[in-house]
This record gives sequence, structure tokens and C-alpha cells, in this order.
Amino acid sequence: MRFDEILGGYVPNNSVFHKADPRIKLLYTLYGLIVLFFIHHWIPFLIMGIVIFMMFCFSKIGIIVMVKSLKAIWVLIVLAFFLQLLDDTGRVIISWSFITVTEEGITRSFIMVARLCYLIWLSLLLTATTSPMRIADSTESIFKTIGIKKSYAHDISMIMSLAIRFIPIISIEAGQIIKAQTARGAKFEDRRIIKRVQAFFPLIIPLLVSSFKRADELALAMDVRYYNGYQGRTRYIELKMKISDYFLLIGVFGLFTFILFLEKAVSY
Repeated sequence: MRFDEILGGYVPNNSVFHKADPRIKLLYTLYGLIVLFFIHHWIPFLIMGIVIFMMFCFSKIGIIVMVKSLKAIWVLIVLAFFLQLLDDTGRVIISWSFITVTEEGITRSFIMVARLCYLIWLSLLLTATTSPMRIADSTESIFKTIGIKKSYAHDISMIMSLAIRFIPIISIEAGQIIKAQTARGAKFEDRRIIKRVQAFFPLIIPLLVSSFKRADELALAMDVRYYNGYQGRTRYIELKMKISDYFLLIGVFGLFTFILFLEKAVSY
């Protein structure tokens, strides 16, 4: 698995979204995630899907990366679909033994799957077009703007940056461990779900050991470079808003707000 196909991996490019101010991208991503929890009808979800698809097209990330990003949570998607499907409230379509499928249950199942996919894709759009350090700088800048103490703002942004940086690294290491275990005779592609889940337990210990080792190496590297939090810290590139950033912010916020109003109109 390539680094740029994993959620959290930065994909260098020259698109409009890559050039945009990271604070703008962080704000409209958070707003989009909030909007997703306020829409419950298929028409707003359809519009939301078209908007996210167009954003991916303009960011030049690629549709294949969108699809591959769902590979890590396919079990959660299937589970969420069937849990919503078994809700017996509404007009009954199929009733057999203890299983009851309703029209409203099917609608809720597809909406839940769409919500999970959109959550992943919006997060992917942020991390794929913004480097971890830029995300940390934008987070710190926003926290300072809203009045949070400088030391707390810097610490929180640094923790977020390191967490985002470690997601693709741990994913790659998990893939390498799976290949090594497969070469030793482990079976991760068993058709039986229970056997497949059991096969993943031996991955936990080596993955934890590797993660703690990397964390210790990172802490040592920061200590050697005399890292001392926000005190005396300067930046090579200062964050400055451009006219195109304001247009992007207004455009994306306007589309998400339109979807929110559309949900309200459909509800009536």
C-alpha cells in the first residue's frame, strides 16, 4: 500500500485546495463534519456527495484514492448498514422469523453508510491536501484567535500534528507485519470472519512495540533539537490569507449552508 493511499497521508500537488490557507481548510472541514450530523434525508445527502466529489476532482487526489480509503472501515460500514436495517419501525417490506425489514430501515441504512463515507472523505480531503505541520500551525493559529492560552494552543496543535503523522506510518507498518506473518503461514484471508479476526490478534503486540519505539525516537529527536514548546519558536513561512482563500471559504461554506437549509426545507 502506498503512502498516499492511506488516510492521513499527504499527497503533494498543485491544486486549488493544496495552495489554500490551511486555516480555511480546517474550518470548512469542521463545518462540513457538523453539517453531516444535521442532515437525515437522501436529497441533502445526494447534494453533499456531489459537492465532496467535485472537491476531490478539483484537488486532483483521484477517485481511486477515495474508494481505497474506505477499505480500512468496510467492516464498520457493513455493521452499521445491517444494524440500521434491522430496525423494525416503519412500513414492513420483509418479515421472516425474527428478521423484519422496513422501508424506513433501508433508507436509514443507506444514509448511515453515506454519512460514514462522507466523514472519511472530508477528513481525507484535509489530510491529503495539507501537510501535518501546516495543520498544526493552522490549529494553533485558530486556538490563539479564539483566546486560548499560547502554551495550551501550541501543545494541542502539536499533539494533533503528531497523531495525524503517525496514522499512515502505523498503517504501513501493519501492512508489513501482515506480509511477514503471511510468509510464516498466517492466514488473514480466511472466509470465516471469526478466524480472520483471530488472525489479527498477533499483530497487536509487534505494532504496539513498534509504535512505542517510534514515539521514543521522536521524543529523543525533539529533545536533541532543544524543543521547548512555544517559547522562542519561529516560523519560516507565516500564514497569510489571500483573496482566493476568502473565495474558497465563502464558496464551500455557502454550499454546506445551502445543504443545511435544504434539509430544513425537506423536513417540512
